Amino acid sequence: MTMQAKIAQVKKMSKEESNALKEKRREIALKNLGARNLSNLATSYVVESDPSFGEHDRGSVEQFLYGPSLRRADAHDLKSGKEFSLVYNSLLGSRQGGKRYSGNVSEYKIIETAAAITQESIGAVKVEDLMSLMGSKLSIKEAYKGRYVSDLLNSKAKVEKKLAQTLISGYMLHIGTQGASKALGLRDKAISGDLEKLVGEEKKK
Repeated sequence: MTMQAKIAQVKKMSKEESNALKEKRREIALKNLGARNLSNLATSYVVESDPSFGEHDRGSVEQFLYGPSLRRADAHDLKSGKEFSLVYNSLLGSRQGGKRYSGNVSEYKIIETAAAITQESIGAVKVEDLMSLMGSKLSIKEAYKGRYVSDLLNSKAKVEKKLAQTLISGYMLHIGTQGASKALGLRDKAISGDLEKLVGEEKKK
C-alpha cells in the first residue's frame, strides 16, 4: 500500500469515526429534547425572556410546568451520555472555591441552563429530527436531508448558517408557545375544578 493510500484510509476512518460520534450525540440529544421536565424548564426560560408572552402565560407556566418539573429535572451529557440532575449540578457548579455547601444558584440560572442544554441538543440532531419533534410531516429538501443542524450552523454558506439559527430560535419559540398554551389549559381546568367543588353536588355512591 502506498503512502498516499494509507493517508486516504486514515482520512476515511476519521470521517467514519466523526459520523459515528455525531450519531451518538444525536441519540443523546433526542433524549434531551424528548425529556418533558427539561423541556418545561427551557419553556420557562423562553416565556420569561420573550416579551411577546404576557403575565398570564408566565404565571401559568410557573405554576403548572416550572414548579413540578423543578423537582425532577434530568438531562443527558452529550459527550458521555450520562444522565444528571440539572438542579444538583447547578448547585455544585455555583460553589465558591469548591467548598461544600457554599453554592448560591438562582432559579433563573437553572432555567437558563435548561435552555442552553436544549439549544445544544438542537444542534446535535438532524433537520428532519427537529421538524418531526415539532409535529411536521413535510418532506425535507434534498439539500438539507440528513444534515445536522450544527453542520449548517458552522457552514461557510451564509444561507445555511442563517437557516440553522432560524431553526434553533424557531424551535425554542415553538416549545415556549406550546408550553404556555398547555399551562393555560391546565390553569383553566384547575379554575373549573375549584368552581365545581363550590357549586357541584357530590354524586351518591
